[in-house]
Amino acid sequence: MVQCDSIPVPQTKTFTWRLSLKSAPEKPLWIIVAFQTDESGNQEHSLSIFDHCNLPNMSVMLNSRRYAEIDYDDTNFTQQKFSRAYGDAVTFRTKFYNVEELISSPNITPVDYTELFPVFMFDVSKQSEMLKNSVTDIQIKAQFSANVAANTGAFVVFISDKSLIFQRDGSKMLVEH
Repeated sequence: MVQCDSIPVPQTKTFTWRLSLKSAPEKPLWIIVAFQTDESGNQEHSLSIFDHCNLPNMSVMLNSRRYAEIDYDDTNFTQQKFSRAYGDAVTFRTKFYNVEELISSPNITPVDYTELFPVFMFDVSKQSEMLKNSVTDIQIKAQFSANVAANTGAFVVFISDKSLIFQRDGSKMLVEH
């Protein structure tokens, strides 16, 4: 199942967003985070284009476990240092659909990633079984190299271990991955 949420980001260098997965006992598998500045309600801008907001580091906490375990400290979009974040985004399809990279290539170049799609992908699929039977406390922590611009929003997508499938007769079926 997929859930989305958004929140305005204050004009600061650090940002913490506390959430909880609304439909426990679903286990989140992927958490995707992106930022967008001054795009809300403006028809001249595509809502599918995001901004890196000079973000050198981000992490996700699920209850007490941190993802990514190692900081993204080397990230600097203006100096073209974003290989780890780019690699995570590019390999998402391969990992999520469990298919060969050649078949699932997203065709996102490094320039496209930094200028159009700077999203952070967190693979949180390797969790303790104890998390499956409890509400999952989620914190997204971001550090920026400068204060975030006014009118910036944070967006998150949770992909969990259950899928809601609509059948031809209109009924719904919940399927576990």
